Amino acid sequence: MASHLTVHISVLDLLNQEDRSQIHQILNQGSQARTFHQSDGAELDEDVLLEALNAFTDENAAEDLSLDQLEALSGGVGLPEALVSSTILMAMVAGASGLFADSMGAMQNSRMQDALNAGVNANIEQVREDLAGYASSGNGEYNPTALSGSLGEDFVKTILDPTNSGGYDQDGDGNDDGIQTTVSIGGENVTRTVLWNGNSIEISYSHVGDDGTTTSMQGTSMVAPAAGWLP
Repeated sequence: MASHLTVHISVLDLLNQEDRSQIHQILNQGSQARTFHQSDGAELDEDVLLEALNAFTDENAAEDLSLDQLEALSGGVGLPEALVSSTILMAMVAGASGLFADSMGAMQNSRMQDALNAGVNANIEQVREDLAGYASSGNGEYNPTALSGSLGEDFVKTILDPTNSGGYDQDGDGNDDGIQTTVSIGGENVTRTVLWNGNSIEISYSHVGDDGTTTSMQGTSMVAPAAGWLP
């Protein structure tokens, strides 16, 4: 019984593009018996040959390889590559999550600030209306011998502080000059400071956020209608 053994011997040059392509085809043939040798006869390991092939840049260098091709060339995707890919993916997801959380927080803060501003505006108008009504109801009548009017002080103590809680020295100089109270606006506690100056008042608002930062908000000056303190 006759037996046949076929041996293919190829001399390939890595500097030649066609020869490199042929080597790739041989490597893709799976488990078929093969061996590689250098020009001096020394045996060449397939991993070393693959590294040499990867060192060349050609028209196929940017070609996307499938998992099957990667497995045929290098034995599959290794653990280091998988770990690096997973780390990059986790970093991207974490960054996107942080950006989304920051965006939602900024939107929430913007909504709360809009609600506070609207509430402060409404409170200012209410104080303005109360001051006009207080002056027109016979309070603060004209007194030609007085050095200055006191309608502002009378209004604050009578209307804004009906319980006469005291604590009217706001600048610490020993003289009464205003009152500071806490009002609820938009579900938040807002500090309102009202200072009097003759027949006028100055009103300002501030708010302490969740991080402890105090933010100065709107403020304005008001003068009682002249009908309340002129002859």
